[in-house]
Amino acid sequence: MEYSLKPLSKTCAASGEPLVPGDLCYSVLIEQDGRYERVDFSSEAWSGVPEGAIGVWRTEVPQPESKPKGYLDLDRLFDLFAEYCEQANDYQKKLRYVLALLLIRKRRLLHESTLEVDGRQMMQLQGAQGEGAFEIPEEELSQVEMARLQSEIHTLGQEPLRRAA
Repeated sequence: MEYSLKPLSKTCAASGEPLVPGDLCYSVLIEQDGRYERVDFSSEAWSGVPEGAIGVWRTEVPQPESKPKGYLDLDRLFDLFAEYCEQANDYQKKLRYVLALLLIRKRRLLHESTLEVDGRQMMQLQGAQGEGAFEIPEEELSQVEMARLQSEIHTLGQEPLRRAA
């Protein structure tokens, strides 16, 4: 049997009051009209397990827009990658290459093929949402360069991009 539950509600099913981030609440799984539904209650409005409940759990209301530790904004990184495809200095070309590898791994870029052009390997890439095509030369990087570039990408993927004025 397949089912899909909605995420935690923003309001209490009993009182209609907002569920406050950080507070404990109760979630109940019920069957209604042949479908499974999740119903959420604040601690204050909780009066016990409703009749016909299939499952009950207590949870903390999450902070809004909270992103997990290590979250990378792939759209932001893709925009930076696309910008470096149009114009890039030598350092940005290396950064673009490592960005391409990350975006392939995260399935934001699709690797179509690799060709040899003038004795150099070129990756042919396509954006997962139809962007591109992009031809990116493979770069020879030391382990130290690769680690430095990966660290920079990790920082760029978590912070708002700063554009030159």
